[in-house]
Amino acid sequence: MRLATVEKLIQRIAVAEKSQQREIRISIEEAKDLTTELAMLTANLSTTISEIHSLLKDINKSSNEIDIKFDGGEF
Repeated sequence: MRLATVEKLIQRIAVAEKSQQREIRISIEEAKDLTTELAMLTANLSTTISEIHSLLKDINKSSNEIDIKFDGGEF
């Protein structure tokens, strides 16, 4: 996932820090784009976290289970 607006903002912040600016401003259009990208990022992270949680639950369950098989044998 490429977050162009977030990347652009990070670059602007880096430039502002280097030039010792005290603030930066973004347009309402940039703010809308940033909000959209952050919402998409949050949704993707939520999905990933749910998948990881499910995998960890499966791993934990399988590590606590023991398969025992009995062979009756022959006399």
